[in-house]
Amino acid sequence: MTGRGWSIRWRLTRATLAVVGLGWLGTILLTLWFLDHEMNEGFDEEMALVARTALLSVESAPGPVLPRIVGMSPEEEDERLVRLSRPGLALPAAPWPQPAEDGFSEANGWRILRATGDSAVIEVAQSRAWRREELFEAASALIVLVLPMILLLVWGITRSLARTLAPVEALAGAIGARRPDDLSPVTGTGIPRELLPLTEGLNLYLARIEDLRQAERRFVANAAHELRTPVAAIRARLDLGGDPAGAVPMLDDLTRRVERLLQLARSEAGVGLGGGPADVLRILRLLVEDTARKEGVALHFDDGDMESLILPLDPDAVAILLRNLIDNAVDHGDGTLRLTLTPEARLTVENPTTGDAFVEAAFGKGPQSHGIGLGLSIVATLAAAMGITVEKTIGGGKARVVVAFR
Repeated sequence: MTGRGWSIRWRLTRATLAVVGLGWLGTILLTLWFLDHEMNEGFDEEMALVARTALLSVESAPGPVLPRIVGMSPEEEDERLVRLSRPGLALPAAPWPQPAEDGFSEANGWRILRATGDSAVIEVAQSRAWRREELFEAASALIVLVLPMILLLVWGITRSLARTLAPVEALAGAIGARRPDDLSPVTGTGIPRELLPLTEGLNLYLARIEDLRQAERRFVANAAHELRTPVAAIRARLDLGGDPAGAVPMLDDLTRRVERLLQLARSEAGVGLGGGPADVLRILRLLVEDTARKEGVALHFDDGDMESLILPLDPDAVAILLRNLIDNAVDHGDGTLRLTLTPEARLTVENPTTGDAFVEAAFGKGPQSHGIGLGLSIVATLAAAMGITVEKTIGGGKARVVVAFR
């Protein structure tokens, strides 16, 4: 007993969520990179503005500049600082070393901007840790805003896949609820077009099963119909104490009937139809030799001076078709049987007859027939299975059958 197997719904759900999740992750990472870049630019612009404002304020104020360190905001005294100094005087202590020149620089985890005026030097510094904390707060707010959208997206994808796969589950449920003898076609109503080949293939399979069931039923009915009379005759002869040797012809006839019935059953079921190759000329020569041994059979075979005729057909099926065609002509004809094979793979079977129509129905026989009425049924079934064309004409005291193998 096998397990339930994998689920299309959950596989599609996982794949879709994985793709969408990777897309969202990439978007968030790009957004964070862009946010970090823009925030750093804003912080640098703020530092430049503070430096210009402080330098202008100090130089325009009366009195000398007093070296000192000032916090840019009361709550962040140790993370955003401004150092004021004068050339030639001692510098106030700061967490960063004095820059060598004006402009931006990095030192000891600080971002520093130095600007020199006529009588003062301004250094504006921001802690890198403070900048990262600000970025983290902005990113957290972004994620908090995006998270509901992600959850909504997951819910929408799950619901959409469930609705999309609902017809598939309905189809599986309908098939599983069928009775064992229900071989009716599966309707494609409500099925997406991607699954229509599946329903069409299933319908072809069901039709094939139904054909096999019908062939089995016909075989059983035909066997019961055809074997009843010879079996009863043999039983009667043996019960009456007659010569057992007299039952031999009856047993031969019974064997022939069984052989024909099996051929009909196999041809209807399509059993044993391979792809060949088959040497049609060799098969015909063997059948002609076997038929010529029968007493009272006049036969003429024109092989067109060919050495062989190889075709992509199953040799057993070809032999059965030709055997039934020749036997049917012998059983229903009353003169010389003529067979002509051409290089174009066309076989003509012609013989004189007193009939005026072919009897093609199973067990149908003409008034002068010695057969059992299955030959042409077997020929028609095999020809249809192998794609062979069979044309039959009768008139003017002659019956003609033309078989086109290609």
